[in-house]
Amino acid sequence: MSAGHSAVNQAVASFGWAAVPTLRTPRLDLRALTTADRADLFAIYGDTEVMAFTSDPAFPDLSYVDQMLASMARLFAERTSLEWGISLRAAGRIIGTCGLHSFDADQQCAEIGCILGRAYWGAGFMREALSAVIDFGFARFGLQTLKADIDAPNVRSLALFQRLGFIPITAGSTILVLSKAQWQQSQKERSADE
Repeated sequence: MSAGHSAVNQAVASFGWAAVPTLRTPRLDLRALTTADRADLFAIYGDTEVMAFTSDPAFPDLSYVDQMLASMARLFAERTSLEWGISLRAAGRIIGTCGLHSFDADQQCAEIGCILGRAYWGAGFMREALSAVIDFGFARFGLQTLKADIDAPNVRSLALFQRLGFIPITAGSTILVLSKAQWQQSQKERSADE
């Protein structure tokens, strides 16, 4: 077992997994999802335009939200996925979700994914949320790389992840990666510009 593998295993194990931690950004609270969020989640996951580039069709009714919440809870309990609801602090409602999953201790890597309600597109909310999740993943889990797998036609998401510093693994690929070193450098440059 490599030292990196051991460090990631130890970081994931020591995280505690008692509860989804709340992450705060200037406009958002990233928090655990509850059944009280069902209507907000259905507004997102039931929208065919929002779901166009996901692996699932739009949810036809609230029972699918219940199944999703149960699945999120099970995966969290198994320590294989950490999903946040993106809450717009000013409104107190869920506008999207984002999370880390598919932890790979050998590669010191995890996948990152997200979805945002259509009414909130173009306002920088997902960039803000993902930045917090990226910081968390690198700091708390000892990850060295994050990976995003994006459908080719989803040009908005591809552009967002590239603005965050993710790069295609090969020319023209829609699998993008971000190393911890790249992220730290981009944050230093961003701080210097502010």
